[in-house]
Amino acid sequence: MKDQFGRELSYLRISVIDRCSLRCLYCMPAHGAGFEPWGELLSYEEIIALTKCFAELGIRKVRLTGGEPLVRKDIAELVFRIREIPEIRELAMSTNGVFLKGQARKLKEAGLDRVNISLDTLNRIRFQQIAGIDRLAQVLDGIEEALVCGLRPVKLNTVLLRGINEDEILDLVRFAIERSIEVRLIELMPTNELIQLDPEERFLSTEEAKEKIEQAYELIPVDTYDSSPARVFSIKGTGARVGFISPLSNLFCARCNRLRLKANGALKTCLHGKEDLDLRALVRSGVPKEEMKRKIQEVVWLRPEQHFLNDTQVKHKDFQMSHVGG
Repeated sequence: MKDQFGRELSYLRISVIDRCSLRCLYCMPAHGAGFEPWGELLSYEEIIALTKCFAELGIRKVRLTGGEPLVRKDIAELVFRIREIPEIRELAMSTNGVFLKGQARKLKEAGLDRVNISLDTLNRIRFQQIAGIDRLAQVLDGIEEALVCGLRPVKLNTVLLRGINEDEILDLVRFAIERSIEVRLIELMPTNELIQLDPEERFLSTEEAKEKIEQAYELIPVDTYDSSPARVFSIKGTGARVGFISPLSNLFCARCNRLRLKANGALKTCLHGKEDLDLRALVRSGVPKEEMKRKIQEVVWLRPEQHFLNDTQVKHKDFQMSHVGG
């Protein structure tokens, strides 16, 4: 399945829920989050049916996201059923880690391959400032449990926030070195207008972060698959890596291979684009699989060449990250 610019689409991110156990400053508004009624979320049966359609169209990697996917009941059952789809070669999850300790082993046994865990700070007070609640200890326990259970590679996702966590960049790198894992530093993106922090005031580029790290460590470029949004470096003399995801300062749209299925069934072909297709309506109206696949191919073909984050003339603060799944 290709778009009009020749990009092959092989990666589907599925948001299974729009709710979360945290209220991170850059992700979810403190008020007016606008959750969908439970009946408007895709059921597991609907997610499986749609995933099979995407698999037949060339999707080979699936990532479960949210909100917070571990908030949804019996998520391991969904993992098991997606793992049964023959075309799906890799199954991953993005989580805030709060409930991971109690579920990591069950997820691994169900067929989950790998996990990305949000970790913006190692300081309890700062964690509460960013996330709205003190759950740092649970997140750290979840990271350790994921490693013990063999959910590898474990990757940590850190959103760079000027004036909030920029002084912890090296601490987070050392945390990754101690565990021989990868920390990915991500530029802050503008999202919903109700978000509490100013994305321009708090923006910190990955280049600034990289320069800070290179004062203490030698970074060696790592060849990663072409569609990865991250520029990845190994940290010399260690088993750890650091990745830089730069949606604003260093566009990676030309190699983007991903689609996003929102928890309400809306398909987005670009993170910062419009909702391209209401798949929930199609699946609930009993549209035949072949027609569903044709409609998906039509909107995928028309996906934009790049996002509009750097275009001030385009309104792009019209979505909530917890609804989309990042």
